[in-house]
Order: sequence, then structure tokens, then C-alpha cells
Amino acid sequence: MLKENNQVSKPSVGRAIKFTLGDTYHNVGKVILSNLFWTATLIPCLLVGLEIRKNFSPLLLLLLAGCFLLTSPALAGIFVMSRKIAIKEHEIELRDFLAGIKEHWKKSLVLSLICVIIPLVAGSSLMFYGQLARTSSLIVILWIINVWILIFFFLAQVYFFPLMIGQKMGISQILRTSLLLALNNVAFTFAILLFEIAILLLCSITGVIFLAGVSMVALLQSNAFIEVVKRYTGEEIRKEVKREEEGQKKTLKDVLRDTFSPWKYD
Repeated sequence: MLKENNQVSKPSVGRAIKFTLGDTYHNVGKVILSNLFWTATLIPCLLVGLEIRKNFSPLLLLLLAGCFLLTSPALAGIFVMSRKIAIKEHEIELRDFLAGIKEHWKKSLVLSLICVIIPLVAGSSLMFYGQLARTSSLIVILWIINVWILIFFFLAQVYFFPLMIGQKMGISQILRTSLLLALNNVAFTFAILLFEIAILLLCSITGVIFLAGVSMVALLQSNAFIEVVKRYTGEEIRKEVKREEEGQKKTLKDVLRDTFSPWKYD
């Protein structure tokens, strides 16, 4: 059961976004490199998917599943590096990405499947029940239930992978804890979700999704998770924030930087 630490302020959306932008700015090389690994594993999926649209066959479907197995563990590597960046660890190397894949690939695969199956099933149900909504009030109720399932899922998924990396939990516990965190911090999680969608839309339109989009979302979710967890543990694990809490006063330069260049920090 989650217990709130009353001595700690509630999670800050602005701080989570600020650190996400700052982490991206200060670690652009690592962000791009890790994202390119994910893109490399995604390209076979895209090629096979296009071929399936032209000529469907069970063999191609199996091949797509095999390509997906390569794609989802790459997320584990990205989130391991994202967490290290978010907590301001200075020694971050390529081996961290590979170690993340080795340690978390099974859970990452299961969570990735969940992230595909639930929206697909719930979305299909919405369209199906929407067409039958006029025939029965019971159908309307089922349609509304599916809407809430999608809402709860998209809120909870913000914490899936950060929990997988930051805590030793089974899949069922990750799902349950993610939902509890989302429900206990609805306004914060909803704001983070909107910013996450904005990043994905912007990166997809510009093509940056293949260069840095996924890593930016991972950094956003990692920073959001750190903000939320601090509410319950009472501990700040970011070194920069620790220095501020220890009494370091801000100068005029710091104020101007935070106002006009919030992605920059010492």
C-alpha cells in the first residue's frame, strides 16, 4: 500500500518537464545513440509490416513477431540509461544500455505486449460498441466501460517501465502499483501524459521519433516517476536538487537561466 509522506510537497509537473528538457539538452549524444538502437530494431518491423499489407501470410506474421522481440527489449536499455541520466549519474556508458537489455528484456517484452494488446482490444471494442450503441442501453454502458479502461491504461502506462527499472517487481505488481500511482496523482499524471502525447506527435510529424523521440519520452516518464516516488519516500535523489535543498541560494544568473532557458542547469 502506498503511504504518502506529508512532509514532502506534491510532485511538480513543471520540474519534471524542466529536468526532461535539461536531461535531453545535456545528454543529447546518449539520447540519440540509445534511440538509434531502438530505431534499428524497429526498421525490420516496419518493413515486414508493409509487406504484410501487400501480401499476408502466416510466415510473415511469425517474422513480424520475431522482429518485435528485438524491438521491445531495446526499450529496457533506453529506460535504464534514462533513469541514470534522470538521477544525474555521471558515468553512463553503452554497457548500461546492453546490461539493461540483458536484465530486463523479459519484463520489457511482456509490458510491450500489454501496451499493444490493451489499446488494440479496447479500441476495437469502442468501435464495435459504438456502432451498436443505439440498439441497447447495455451497449452504451459497455462502451463507457471501455473508455474508462483506456483512460486508466494510458495514465498507468506512464509508470510501467520506470517501475520495471527502479523496483524489483513482478509484472502483476508493476501493473497494480502503476495504476495506484496514477490514481493517487491523477492531475500530475494526466499533465505528464498530455506532454508525452505532444512529444510523440511532434516527433512523429517531424521524423525525430527515429532520432530522439522515444528516448525523450523515456526521460519524461523517468523524471515523472522520480517526482511521484519522492512523495512517498521523502527522498530527493537528483543531485542538483539536493544541493538546492541544502541551502544553496540562487543568484540572478540562476533565476534568468531558469526563466529563459529552463533546460539548462549546472
